[in-house]
Order: sequence, then structure tokens, then C-alpha cells
Amino acid sequence: MQAMEPITKWTPKQVVDWMKGLDDSLQQYVTNFEREKISGEQLLKISHQDLEELGVARIGHQELVLEAVDLLCALNYGVETDNLKNLVVRMRAATNSLHMSTSDRRKSPAYDGSTSRKPPNDFLTSVVELIGAAKSLLAWLDRTPLTGISDFTATKNKIIQLCLDLTTTVQQDCTVYEMEEKILEVSKVLNSICDQTVRTTSDPLMSQSACLEEVQLTNIKPGEGLGMYIKSTYDGLHVITGTTEHSPADLTRKIHAGDEVIQVNQQTVSRRQKCQWRVSLDRLQLPL
Repeated sequence: MQAMEPITKWTPKQVVDWMKGLDDSLQQYVTNFEREKISGEQLLKISHQDLEELGVARIGHQELVLEAVDLLCALNYGVETDNLKNLVVRMRAATNSLHMSTSDRRKSPAYDGSTSRKPPNDFLTSVVELIGAAKSLLAWLDRTPLTGISDFTATKNKIIQLCLDLTTTVQQDCTVYEMEEKILEVSKVLNSICDQTVRTTSDPLMSQSACLEEVQLTNIKPGEGLGMYIKSTYDGLHVITGTTEHSPADLTRKIHAGDEVIQVNQQTVSRRQKCQWRVSLDRLQLPL
């Protein structure tokens, strides 16, 4: 078992290698990152303006890079410190903050939610924070050993639907008051999910954090594959769903459903095409 090198310590070459694992549409910008010698620390702080200066002018391409960087930030700052308990606490805090700020705003004499159709920025920020907290909890519920608890399948589906509800609600043409009411209703349901998760999970699992483990695959025969099935989640994580009996992956006895693929051949992955993994993968790192 070993710790992964912090992304803040990445060299410009490691950043370029990471870029090569992104979407095909972004490969045209690899030479720009290489020329400007972008370090890991700079990458984690990269902004729309920085990307503009690197020649990434298309908004869609900027969003692809920033989404991938968000995953790196979660990996760099959260994989070995997050656990189910503090993720539940974080989502509760986000819902409570949303309720309190809305309540305070409605008490103000200047409140015009019944007529205004433009939600205040702090309200939208609170909604974004709530969605982020919900997505973090959702990603954690995909991991081992929680995948063995069947009750969480319905919970995960419910969280996904609620996140979609939050996203669509803030885009609707309605008064601020109507929008607030719908958002508060969804946040109450998310809070109840937190309570349900606590009730159905044992104390050790609530406090258990992930750890990174490197797994070596050996005796790989050409044309026979690795015997490892991987799905990409809604937010770009790569999660193992199972292995084939007696395959190289199965024989390691270390790869299980729910494990997340973090590195392939010592290169951190993000939205890398899975067919490439099947061809070249012989060493991977997983949070277990």
C-alpha cells in the first residue's frame, strides 16, 4: 500500500501526460500546456482566463478541462480524508445553510421574491454547494464496501434525481419565491436521505476512509483481456463493477466491485477511454 504523489508536486511533464488522457478534442492543446510548462499546482488552480491564455478558446473545451481538474482536486484533497460520516455532515450543513439564508432573506423588508424572477447570487451559490455535497456523497456510495448494501441502490438513484431537480429548478421561468419553495422541498428530502444513510450504516463504515493500493497484473495473455469490468459514473469516475473468474484481475485477489481506478501505469486517469486500458494496463492504483 502506498500514497499517491500529491498532484501539487506534479512536474510539467506529468501534467502533459495527464492531458494526453483527456478527451480527443483536447489533444490539440497539449503542446500549449507543454510550452508554458504548467505545473501540478498551477493546474489545480487553473481558471477560464488561464485556459483562454493557453489557447483553449471554446467554452465547451474549457468546461471539459475544468471538469477533469475538479476530479483531480477531489482526488488530491479528499480520497484519503473523506469518509461517509463527514460527507453526510457536509450535505446536512449545505441544506441547513440554504434554509437559513432563505429564511433570513424572507424576513427582510426589501424581499421581493413574490415578484422578482431573478434569484440572488448567494442563493444560487448555496444551491451549487448543495449539489456538490450531494455528488460527493453519491460518489462515496459507489465505493467498496458500501456496494454490498443493497439499500443504497435506491438511495443513489434518488440522489441523482434530486440533483437533476435542483439543476432544472434554478433554470425555470418562475418567481424567486416559487423557486425557493421547490429548492427547499428538495433539500428537505436530501436531509432525510442523510438521516436514512446514518441509520442503515454501521459505525465502523461511517468513519472508514479510503486508502490507495497499487495492484500489479501479471500473466496477461495477448487477446484474452484483463477480466476486469469498468463503468464510468455520471461525474467521470471510473469504477470497477466486477472481474472474470481466474482472469489476471481476479487472481490478484485485490480488485473488487466498487473499487475506483485512480492510476494506470502510474498515470492518473480522467475520462480515459477504457479500451486503451484493456490494451496497456498492467499496473493500477485503487482507493480501497
